[in-house]
Amino acid sequence: MASVLQPDKPKITDGFDLIQFLLVEQQDLTAVERFSQRHADATAPLMAPLYRELLPAAAPSAGEQYAFEVDLDACSGCKACVVACHNRNGLEEEETWRSVGLLQAEDECATLQHVTTACHHCADPGCLKGCPVKAYDKDPVTGIVVHLDDQCIGCKYCTMMCPYDVPQYSEAKGIVRKCDMCRQRLDVGEAPACVQACPNQAIRITLVRQADARAAGERGEFLDGAAHPATTAPTTQFVGAARKVKLASGDQFSLRLNHGHLPLVVLLVFTQLSVGAALAGCLLPTQRLGLFLLATISCMLGLAASGLHLGRPFYGYRVFLGLRTSWLSREAVIFGKYFPLIALATASIWFQQYLMFGAIAAWLGVAVGLVGVFCSIMIYVATRRPVWGLLWTGGRFGGTVVLLGLSAAIVAASGDRRLLFPLVMSQITLTVVRAIFERQFMERADMSFANPFTRTVSLLTRKLQYPLQARNCLWAGGGIILSIGCLTASDPAASQAIAAVSFLLLTAAELIDRYLYFAAESTPSMPGVARAGDHG
Repeated sequence: MASVLQPDKPKITDGFDLIQFLLVEQQDLTAVERFSQRHADATAPLMAPLYRELLPAAAPSAGEQYAFEVDLDACSGCKACVVACHNRNGLEEEETWRSVGLLQAEDECATLQHVTTACHHCADPGCLKGCPVKAYDKDPVTGIVVHLDDQCIGCKYCTMMCPYDVPQYSEAKGIVRKCDMCRQRLDVGEAPACVQACPNQAIRITLVRQADARAAGERGEFLDGAAHPATTAPTTQFVGAARKVKLASGDQFSLRLNHGHLPLVVLLVFTQLSVGAALAGCLLPTQRLGLFLLATISCMLGLAASGLHLGRPFYGYRVFLGLRTSWLSREAVIFGKYFPLIALATASIWFQQYLMFGAIAAWLGVAVGLVGVFCSIMIYVATRRPVWGLLWTGGRFGGTVVLLGLSAAIVAASGDRRLLFPLVMSQITLTVVRAIFERQFMERADMSFANPFTRTVSLLTRKLQYPLQARNCLWAGGGIILSIGCLTASDPAASQAIAAVSFLLLTAAELIDRYLYFAAESTPSMPGVARAGDHG
């Protein structure tokens, strides 16, 4: 290695030349510069022997994969790993692929433990299963879960499918990105940036059998304060004496609003309204044209809104690629078939050809639409987040189909007293059932903030109390009070006007309800750090 020669500085004497002194001083390297030059002059990484100790001695064999190993006793929370990851991957200012959280003892908070986490490169990655465009790949040799940036359309579904909040959405790029374990470095026997940067050697790469990861996930063995591992079988190994103490996440009492996903709110409510109105149009003997026009226009609005949710909407045509594994792909394809069927039924009624072929298109469209709604339900059930379970999601989405379909039918049938009474009573009954349903949901909360229902209900009653109250008032006003007004109005025109207002109020209530569905979801993911203002 070339030695670094330093020029002699002039001594301070009576004939001292300040300019010459400063010129010589500028040639004197600092300690950091000398360190940098040593590494620049080296023919091989000077710390390579140390880094190789933090890597497996051999490549993964069949059934094995690379995994992070974190020594909790060695992690000091310095975040050198976070900075190294950020710099190595050129991340945006607010983008993080590795983070440092905090664990604390459940009894009197006597123990504090920092923990560094990144992607867990799961044995059964949810992000890969859920992606509608196959923008994820699990390397068959190394087991590393890789995100394919060029394939991504920015639908953000992987951020819901991952229980650990690993994928990070970039607003500037319109795509999701995540940790890839610095696989290019591993390919040449060099440690990932986070492993190299840790001053305490708290992070290393190890080999894990995927079958063992799945078995540990089923037993619930992972990390205190994290989401249950049975969902995806994470492979990260957390070791150290700190594992012997029962710990809780440092931000377990924090309440942070989730993203409201407004385009998805519009998509879900208006496609469900469309199916409900089409079903009503098939069942009612009269006023079919208005109901099918409503179904067609609502579906158009919902599908148009879905494009606003994509970071790269011009690549949305790829959504069919994940049809075999992704419910999002299935929903998109099904509603793509539903719309032309309903439009054809509407056109047949317009041109008075309903009995010839319009009825077939209408009923087939309703059947396809109901399958589409089921796919919408399964999109969120597949995330395995407790508050998005089949009962709660199916009850809400199915309730929207029936309630708004009934409300639209009441507007159409307001001049026919024989039909009006049973329709109105059905709407009032359903509104009461929805209220009981929401009450049952609220009662799932308890005193534990590790319970997702407790966290969600706390958000609803604290940070989201005004939207919650508005939804309840709109349900009561549109579903009960104005429904009774439809029956008591003596003038058919007044009855229809009241029914129309009731329909608008109920639609607004469903839009707010779907916003609350997203914004209040608060299933614990990974241990974090409490921040000011997070406690409601």
